[in-house]
Amino acid sequence: MARKRNYKPLVVLAALAAVALVAAAVTFTNITYWVVNATRPPAMKYPGVDTTVAGGRYAKVSYYFDSANGYNITKISVIGFTGDPVNYTDVIRVCNYYGTTSVVATMYYRGIVDNPNSLARYVKAFYVYWTDPYAQPGTGFITTTNYPQSASVTIDPGQCATAGVYIRIDPDLPADYADGKTILATYQVDIQMTIQ
Repeated sequence: MARKRNYKPLVVLAALAAVALVAAAVTFTNITYWVVNATRPPAMKYPGVDTTVAGGRYAKVSYYFDSANGYNITKISVIGFTGDPVNYTDVIRVCNYYGTTSVVATMYYRGIVDNPNSLARYVKAFYVYWTDPYAQPGTGFITTTNYPQSASVTIDPGQCATAGVYIRIDPDLPADYADGKTILATYQVDIQMTIQ
């Protein structure tokens, strides 16, 4: 009588060997090095001509670095006159001085960020826009009545795009707040630059 052979252990061993070969075939190492360098961005923000009017008394541009979030923040302060609309046409410029290709600059209206005294109700109009010297008062208006909004402009190498702001202050603003120093409202408008 012939003995019956048990092949089950061999089948299991062969299956384990095949799994080991497949797993070994999938695992590999490919080394990559990521080298980080730095240069000036192709487009940067600069104060516009309106910041020099009356010694910079009515429009000011300043900068600071937000180390918590890693952003360069540009603070633009403008003064409106009660009861009369004010249109600053050249408050800030975005210039493509260091790039070799076009840059698209897009303004994004993010909303009101700071209103400690609830005085924003006295700001009856706040529009920022890219100035177009051939279309008055400008193109790409962003207003506080529509949210969210954006407006874009293409800046070629060696060129600048100019942004302006139109504001209108309620003539009924109490005299205590019409001192040119009291902040009525702070709006966030981001400028994002994309290399083409």
